Formats: sequence, C-alpha cells, structure tokens
Amino acid sequence: MRLGFGAIVFCGLGLVAAPVQAQTVDDKTDLAAVRKARDGSDIAALQKAIGAARQQAQQESTARAYEQLALFYSWLCEAGRGHNDNKLVKQAAEEGIEAAKRAVQLDPSSSEAHRLGGDLLGQLIPHVFAGGMRYGRQSTSEIEKAIQLDANNVNAYIARAAGYFYTPSNFGGSHEKAVEMLKKAVSLDATLDTPHIWLAQVYLEDNKTSDALREINEARQLNPERGFTLHVYELVFAKGNKGRVSKDRQVSPQIEIRDGRGILNRGDVLGWLFF
Repeated sequence: MRLGFGAIVFCGLGLVAAPVQAQTVDDKTDLAAVRKARDGSDIAALQKAIGAARQQAQQESTARAYEQLALFYSWLCEAGRGHNDNKLVKQAAEEGIEAAKRAVQLDPSSSEAHRLGGDLLGQLIPHVFAGGMRYGRQSTSEIEKAIQLDANNVNAYIARAAGYFYTPSNFGGSHEKAVEMLKKAVSLDATLDTPHIWLAQVYLEDNKTSDALREINEARQLNPERGFTLHVYELVFAKGNKGRVSKDRQVSPQIEIRDGRGILNRGDVLGWLFF
C-alpha cells in the first residue's frame, strides 16, 4: 500500500536498532529489558521505563540521557501501533520529538539526536493533518544531518531508506536507493534485524517474493521475539501462498487478507520500523 507525499512515515518502527552509545546509560534503565518490552508491545513496561528515563534526563541534563528518552518514546510508538492505539502513537511521537530537540540543543553535533528527531517526526506524520507537508522535509533533513555527522550511524541509514521507500518517485523516492541504504546498514552491523525487515517490505512491494521471504526469515532468526517481524512475515507468506496463513503463525489483528494478499492497516505499517 502507498500514500502520497503527505504521508511519508517512519515505522521505529520505532523500527530502529538501539544505538550503541545508549547501551551504557546508567543502571536505572535495563536497555535489554526495555527492548524486550518493545518486541512484545508491552506498553505498561515501556511507560515505566520512560518515566525512569525522563527523571534521569531531568537530573543529568545531558544529550545522551535525552537521546535515550527519545529512543524509548520511539519504541512506545511501535508498541502503540501493535495495539492499534493511534492516540498513544501520536502522543509518544510528540513527546519524543521534544526529548530529541532537547538532546540536539545540548549537543548539536550528536548524530543520534538528529536521527531520533527525524525518526519521531516521521512517526508523527500519519497522525496529524497534512503531516507530510508539515514535517516530511524536516524529518528528511534531520536524518541526512545525522548521516553527515556520523557516516557509521546505522539507524540513520535505515531511517533514510524508509523515506526513499515511501516517497513517490516524482518527489525523490526510489526503491533502488532504499535498498542501497539498507544494504549499507547491514554492512555496518550484521546483527541488526531492522534492515532485513525493511528489505522484506521493499522486495514485497516490488513483487520479489522470494527475496522478501529470505530477508524476513533473516530478521526472524536475528530477533524471533519482535512483533512487527511477525506482521511482515505474515504479509510475505500470504502473498507467496495466495492468501493462506502459515501453519506456525496466526494472522495478527492488524492484517487482513484480500485477494490473496496480506494487507497491513495504515497505522501499523506506516511508521518507522527501527532500532
């Protein structure tokens, strides 16, 4: 499915990998536990982690602390999409944007702060009037700034790929460039599942079902617990098997089968899958 330029979005997915630098932030927050909450769409656990991260950021007033807070808001967006809670996604994106802005103020040279700002703007787009026109270019600008500041920021390449994927070709979108960015992300960190989730979506859109299946299976192997991976797997399986549901999986509530194709509801697929 496609929307026009006004709906360029980034599923961090909340679909982005946890930035390496965030993994050393203080013991008040167990990053692995918070990531597990994201994978399982555990809203209560994510909100608890956000409360602790917000307190830490207010006490420390450092860019790294606000980056972690913004990251958790991005993950809450992904969990909200898993529950079809658009109000929660909008609120989390808006509050995450403010955290990312504060991180940029504290450290304008932080690539990750700019990436998070661009990601969260993308997650907000489908939930506000004329979101793409209001925030699309700003989102892209922030992500490109992130790449300029750190050519090895893997999440920035994923985010930029998502933008290329959803933007119409006459506005600069390109599946070829999306694939190029995602392959760059894989080359920077082969342990991340997110680039493979996005590659599966691009290949599925291009009717390259076998390539899509290869990529989503790679994502499942790298992180079998992530809920969004299941959603995309079901899409790929449905298309490759004329609408049948896989024996070991149940179609999630966000997916319906139409004419042999799995279709994700708008609020579920159109966001940044990250981190």
